[in-house]
Amino acid sequence: MPIVGITPPEVWSDLDHRIIQDGQGAVKKVTNIGAVVSSIDNILGTIQGERVMLPPFAARLAQVIFEPMTEDLINFISREVKDVIERWDDRVDVTGVSIFSDPDSNFVDINISFRVKGYDEIFNTDVRFGANQ
Repeated sequence: MPIVGITPPEVWSDLDHRIIQDGQGAVKKVTNIGAVVSSIDNILGTIQGERVMLPPFAARLAQVIFEPMTEDLINFISREVKDVIERWDDRVDVTGVSIFSDPDSNFVDINISFRVKGYDEIFNTDVRFGANQ
C-alpha cells in the first residue's frame, strides 16, 4: 500500500495514449501502471502492418469488428487480447478478459484484468474497440 505523500519511484514511463497535454503544453507522460495501461492500449489499437519496422506487432481485432457477435467470436477476441498483450508486453500476465458487445453499434467494450509480473495486485483497464470508439 502506498504511503500518503510519498511518490513511488518511476519504473516505467510512456506517453499518455490519449495524447493529451500536460501543464506545459507537451504530451502528458504516464508512469508505472499508467505506462503499462498505455502499452496495452497501443497493442490492441495497432493494425497488422501499421508498424513499419515491426509489422507483426498488432492485434487482429480490426479484422473482426463487423462480424456477427457469436460465442465463437467472443472467445476469439478474448484469446486474441490475452495472447497479443502477453506476446508484446513481457511485464504483463493477463488474468481475465470480459467482453461486452453492442452488435447494433459495431463495438465491443473489453475489460482486461492483469497482473504486473513481480507484483501481487491485479489491475483493470477498459478498452472500447470498434466503429464508435
